[in-house]
Amino acid sequence: MTDAQPPSSDQKRSAGRPKDMAKRNAMMDAAACLFFRNGLEAVTMEAVAREAGVSKVTVYGHFTSKEALFGSVIRRETATIRQGLEQLPDTHDAVRQSLIEVGIGMVRFLLEPHVLAVERVMSQQGEQHPKLLQAFFEAGPWAISQWLREKLEGLASAGHLTLPAPALAADQLCSMWQGMLTKEVRMGVRPPPTDDELKRQITSAVDVFLMAYGRR
Repeated sequence: MTDAQPPSSDQKRSAGRPKDMAKRNAMMDAAACLFFRNGLEAVTMEAVAREAGVSKVTVYGHFTSKEALFGSVIRRETATIRQGLEQLPDTHDAVRQSLIEVGIGMVRFLLEPHVLAVERVMSQQGEQHPKLLQAFFEAGPWAISQWLREKLEGLASAGHLTLPAPALAADQLCSMWQGMLTKEVRMGVRPPPTDDELKRQITSAVDVFLMAYGRR
């Protein structure tokens, strides 16, 4: 029997990768917490290292600068937003109930803490980071608008709606779904709505929408 060979350098690096990825995720979690709580300018790499329980050298080993770390955090969060969007309910034949379900799902998603946190930070830092702001809009607001327009076009094709301008109709419905309620939550002057409050908001908006666009 031959003696076992010592692990090669490639094997050693491969074995270390899961641990390195766990550290990277821990640093990004810590950075996200600090960025969303304090804003980009108030956060230092030393603070991220303390929050993550690693050394500053380790942080710089993964991220060359605070801006690079911020970019990685925002890209990860926008990916999470896109995944959440894909889980929204689909439309079905009962058009009124379908739109109510979609509206409730969408507004709940928009009011999730991580979505609000990304939106808040990007509103503050977007001018300094236009590429990240573009990526956020592509994964969030613009993707939501496109998704809703396609759902409304599907209902129109099935004969449930009359839509002379689908993009405009989608924008109007999304705006009515959110209304003052979501603005107040975003600004922190009221808590997230209860299930009953949200259902009333969405149902009222759908009824107004159907009065304008419903097939008579």
